[in-house]
Amino acid sequence: MTDNHDPADCFFCGDRAIGIGIGFTTPRDKDPRWLCMSCVPLAEDIRRLRRPDAYKIKARAGGMDAAAPLVEQFGSDLAEWDESQVLLFVGAIWDGCSARLRELVRTEAPF
Repeated sequence: MTDNHDPADCFFCGDRAIGIGIGFTTPRDKDPRWLCMSCVPLAEDIRRLRRPDAYKIKARAGGMDAAAPLVEQFGSDLAEWDESQVLLFVGAIWDGCSARLRELVRTEAPF
């Protein structure tokens, strides 16, 4: 278990956080909102987001795009995949969503 001063997960994309956060903007803030190395360059853009969930929902397409080649390679019946194939698949989805999320923050106007 970590306290609020020990980074764990990036509050924005879920990757492993480093010791940089964008919280503590008011005395009421309890969470420093740690960021990962990939999200740190977007800190100001992330701070300005009013509806981050809208970006996260739209970013799911990146996970789908990243996972598609694995479905093509291993077949569409996930019940036939072994554990290593499933782990590759889940990792591709996670990485694809995170990458698309950061891309959306950099390139799309807030919606």
